[in-house]
Amino acid sequence: MTSRDGGAAALALLVWLVALGAVTSIGFARDRDLTRGKELFLQHCSGCHGEDGRGEAKTFRPNVGNLSVKELMDQLSDEYLFAVIQKGGAAVGKNAAMPPWSTRLGDDDIRDLVAFVRTLAHR
Repeated sequence: MTSRDGGAAALALLVWLVALGAVTSIGFARDRDLTRGKELFLQHCSGCHGEDGRGEAKTFRPNVGNLSVKELMDQLSDEYLFAVIQKGGAAVGKNAAMPPWSTRLGDDDIRDLVAFVRTLAHR
């Protein structure tokens, strides 16, 4: 087997693993800063989602999603949560009151925020 054959085999294996969901996207593969994610959540998200993510802040109507429901959160990929935060609710067919945060938060900030949001369903 040549190195070219080995490279092709490795690429085929990676594609297969990604298709099975066994490998996360590169952006989410490294450890995230949960402390920073919590700070960002409290600063930008808790006004609507509540400090515990349950959506009970009641700052406006309609109520927002409950981020602490494990069954719901387990169905949502990190990439989807990233898109919701980055592009806003309307961009993904959700509540248009959620603004796109891409103008205030960088990609790493959003990834840290996604990682923290994941912890809300496991408390």
